Amino acid sequence: MSLFRTHARKSRRSLALLLGTALSFVVAPQLHAADVSTPATNAPEKAQILPGKIVYAQLTTPDLDKAKTFYGSLLGWTFKDVTVSKGRYTQAIVNGHPVAGLVERPNMIAHGDPLWLPFISVQDVKAAASAAKVWGGHILFKPQNVIGQGDESVISDPQGGLFAALRSATGDIPDDTTPPQQGEWVWNALLTSKPYEAAGFYQKLFGYQVEAAPDAKRGSAYLLESQSITRATINPLPPRLPDGAHARWMNFVQVDNVGVTAQKAVELGGKVLVQPHPDRQDTIIAVLADPTGAAFGVMEWHDSTGTGDAK
Repeated sequence: MSLFRTHARKSRRSLALLLGTALSFVVAPQLHAADVSTPATNAPEKAQILPGKIVYAQLTTPDLDKAKTFYGSLLGWTFKDVTVSKGRYTQAIVNGHPVAGLVERPNMIAHGDPLWLPFISVQDVKAAASAAKVWGGHILFKPQNVIGQGDESVISDPQGGLFAALRSATGDIPDDTTPPQQGEWVWNALLTSKPYEAAGFYQKLFGYQVEAAPDAKRGSAYLLESQSITRATINPLPPRLPDGAHARWMNFVQVDNVGVTAQKAVELGGKVLVQPHPDRQDTIIAVLADPTGAAFGVMEWHDSTGTGDAK
């Protein structure tokens, strides 16, 4: 499985996304996937695993119908409902390919705030979960095998950033050179109060090559690379957030026009948390929230070389 199509080639390493957002998430103690069945087992030997690649994203929301209306109208996503043992679950589809999962948890008081959760590929989920605890992380959902997905575990990093470690049952789709299209995920950023410590945590957990982000102040921002491809940036939390604010992952969707998308999000009941503005390498970005408060980014990025990028 590889539903999250990361758009980031080596020459894009200077896109550091030094964001200033006004977001505030809490740790969700009972986040988990839609359909848990058996203890974790190894994926088939033939499955290609690309450790460190962000391969999937899942929205936990109290109202699945409202989420489908919002994201379908905003991003052009269509949906395929999937039968699960508990609750409701659907896949978001772009150009015939799944790009995300949406799971309904009506009682969000028990499951934390609505949020988008990134899934990061790893060779061994049990080993990753054990290592995360040693290095200061917390296990929110112990390693389990999820039917149709593979082995996964939801983990909080030492600063409270939430993510899932995943070993896909079917392997990860190889990185390719197809330019991103409207509605596809295009970039990932971790915002944290301790970028240096976070870089070390994720490097040890996923084997990332870590480099200082171009033009960043010493120790303030880093690039995470695997398979010679930049997968994400680590950036400082904006100073206006209160002391003790949790780290949070921010995932960005490619759109044709960031300004139009931001305006439409408001019309659909969402909010603009960070207004559209230029970023590195001629990109335009904004940070939005859906009607239930789940935050995500939108990006308008164009390949000026015309050669395409690895995803």
